[in-house]
Formats: sequence, C-alpha cells, structure tokens
Amino acid sequence: MNLFRCSIIWLALTAMASAQPVITPTNFLDTNEPPRMCAGYIASEFGADVMLMVQPSGGAPVKVDLQHSVRLLYIFCDQTFNRLVIFTVIEQAGMRTPAGPIRAYGLDLEPAHFRIPETFGSFRIPYRGQAEKEHFSQPVDIAVSSANRYYDPVTDFIYVIDQGNMRIVKLRYDVDLDSLVWVDSFGSDILNMPTAIDYADYADSDFDNDDVYVADGLRSKIFRFTRHGFLEMSYGGWNSAFGGIGYPTGISVSANDSLSDVIYITDSKKNRIMRLRSSTSGPIEPELWYELSLDSHRYVKAVDTDTSGRVYVIDDFTNDVTVFTPDLGKILTTYGGFGHEPGLFDHPHDIYIDNDEIQLCEKWAQKSGIQSLKIQFARPAQSVEALPGRFFLYQNYPNPFNSTTTMKFDLPGKAKIRLALYNMLGQEVVVLVDQTLEAGPHNVVWDGRNAAGNLISSGIYVYKIVSNELQSARKLLLLK
Repeated sequence: MNLFRCSIIWLALTAMASAQPVITPTNFLDTNEPPRMCAGYIASEFGADVMLMVQPSGGAPVKVDLQHSVRLLYIFCDQTFNRLVIFTVIEQAGMRTPAGPIRAYGLDLEPAHFRIPETFGSFRIPYRGQAEKEHFSQPVDIAVSSANRYYDPVTDFIYVIDQGNMRIVKLRYDVDLDSLVWVDSFGSDILNMPTAIDYADYADSDFDNDDVYVADGLRSKIFRFTRHGFLEMSYGGWNSAFGGIGYPTGISVSANDSLSDVIYITDSKKNRIMRLRSSTSGPIEPELWYELSLDSHRYVKAVDTDTSGRVYVIDDFTNDVTVFTPDLGKILTTYGGFGHEPGLFDHPHDIYIDNDEIQLCEKWAQKSGIQSLKIQFARPAQSVEALPGRFFLYQNYPNPFNSTTTMKFDLPGKAKIRLALYNMLGQEVVVLVDQTLEAGPHNVVWDGRNAAGNLISSGIYVYKIVSNELQSARKLLLLK
C-alpha cells in the first residue's frame, strides 16, 4: 500500500472514530443459537452431562480461509475447569452454521480454589502443574496474532494467560487436524498475577517485529515480550511516578493500523483508562488517561478497540460498556446496564472485537456465558457547529520520531489541499496528500519514506500544506 492510499484511508477513519457507534445484541456467533450462550442452554439442548463452561473470563476468534468457506474458531477460557472451550463455525455464502460438537482443550483436573501465589526470594510456589504440558490453572485471557485477518497456520500463534501457573502458554492451531497444538510457555520467572494479554503487529509485514503485551496486576506493570516469549521491556511498578499503574486489569493494542503503536489499559485501582505509546524498538511511555468519577462505584475490567480506533471499556460494577474516542477525550456512548436480557449484563469480565462483532464474557454464577453484539459503523452528518473555524496546521506528534508520525490539520470548508515534505535544501521528498477534502479535522500518518518508498536519513525536514490561497509549514525531526 503506497503512502497516498494510506493517507486517504486514515482521513476516512478519523471521521469514523468520532461517530457514535450503534451497538445491538445478536444471536450468538451470528448463527441460530440464542443471544446468550450459557450452561443452562447447553444442558437443555445437549443434555446435563455436557458442560459448556463456568465463569468464562476471556476469549478470542481464529478465522481460517478454507478456499470455499471460512472456518471460525471461538476459543474461551474456562477458569473453573482449567481448560479452553472451543466453538467451531463454518461460514459459507454469508451463512454460518455450527460445525461439530463443543470441544475442550487441556487436561482434565479437579477444580482448584483460587489463592494468591507466594514469592520467597527467587523461589516461587505455583498453583499446580507449572512444568507440565497442557495443564492449565486459571486460564483467564487469550490473544491471537491474526486479529482482524485470516489465520496463517505457518506464522500465527495463540497466546493464553495461565494465571495460576503465572505464565503465558503459546499454542498453534493445526488446520488439517482441526486441533490446538502446544508449542511452549514463557514468563513464569517474571509474572506474578498476569491479568490480560494482547498482540501487536504494528501494521507491518515483518513478523520479527511483533510483540506480546501482558498486564500484571500484582506487579502493577505491563510487560512487552517478543512473539517468541523473550522479555523486551516493562513499564510501571509500585514505585513508578508520573503515569504509574495501580492494578491493570485489561490491555488492548489499537486495532486501527494508523494507531498500531498505541496501547490502552484499564487500571481498576486508580479507576481510570490509560493510553500509552510503544513500538518494537522504543520505550513504553504514558500519553494520557481518562479518570472515572471517584464518587461512583466502578471497577473497569477490560478494554478493546475497533478498527476505527474507538475504545470500548467494560465495567464490572455498572455492568455496561463505555465507548471513548481514540484520544479518550470524549465518551461517545454508554451501552448496557444490569439485567439478564440480551444487551444487559451481569458481571461482564472481558470484551473482544473482531471487525464489527463483539463477544462479551459474563461471570454471573447462574448465567455465566457469552453474549454477542454487533457494531454499526454509521457516520452521522457533520453539523456546521462541529466544523473547525479556521485553517490550521498542527505540530506533528511524536516529534522527534523514529518510526511513524502524525500530521494534523483543520479545514473550515471543502478545499483542494496539497501536503508535502521537503528537506532543508527545499527539495521535495514526498507528497502525502494532493486532493480535495471535506471540511473538518484531518490526520495523515507518515512512515519516514520518500516518494520511491525508501526510508530516508535522519535530519530536520519541513512539511508544508497549501489550501487555496492559504499555506502553512512546520519542521519535524526524524531520528534513527
């Protein structure tokens, strides 16, 4: 994808991100199953001896292209019975049908009571089975490396938080066998209470750059591992100052390609949602946060984003989903509330979004299960009052930068604009936008490449925008 196409797509996504999404309950997995999949339904339909799950705490989808159809695996953590539960659905000609019985992955073990792990110096006491393959103790969350795209059986993996054993389990899905395969595990010498996990591919094609982010509640940190399980960096801790983390319960890498180095976490102890920035070669740095009202009973539990960059936060106390703009500067909508009907929640514990689909796990004892919801990406007409009052070019951010930077400008009316980058000799390096744009705020992301697609050298450059009779320019610094 060339720079021009990237710019146009991001301009469209910027407008979508500020539009209020419409969320509606739908049949589970878009099949003929009920809106809430729970143990009671499974018992009535398949017999009391079939156990769906008790207290599902997290999940993720795996989407496989089978040429003439699509295989969808929905994998959920079953905390009580220490296993993964797998639903398989076949999608063909726009229709979805369940394929085969509900399956489980993991060795059958007696349910264990939850207890906090103890640490004595370098000696760690696990819950059970830490060194044993395929044993889980309190699996709580899942991340896949193929979010929002088809799964590649050669390069993609599935990562599971095995909280009781204080580690991350790495699995592969074997398409031919239609089965999960254990690869290895990592993090048991680092993690104390892993609570949430997500995968970052930074919107590039280099798998070696990919990372796995893990939130740890007891250590008040987030950790960045390589996709192979080697620790790269951490951020936070009890003694951290500005932007410190209390008890992280959820973590999400933005699903918007233009924000692929942006990470969100829910901090239940400090009652807030944090936005951080991180890349495979840079530090983890806090940018901003939204602090919830301290006089209200809240417990922010999990977070995810849609492809427009909007941020969805679930609250275990208020039993709802709050949707924020990518900069956390505005609440777009609040959806849900307490209840047992579709679209109402009882102790929501995890949310994950795949394109326009939401799966939300609930942990209420009698109705533990998963609800399915749909997001309608309607873009409302822009009001005159919402339009910028002037033509203005902002300073790029971050600046200095070493991978990507964003240039923002406001247009008070529809206009033909040209945004280009020049070196200090006045030579044109690349044209980022050259077209007519609608009125409103616009953002363009530049990845440090020239018109030929080659990375340019470090130095000071000038980006200049021309719109009708108006023009403006600013300097930026590229560091490598």
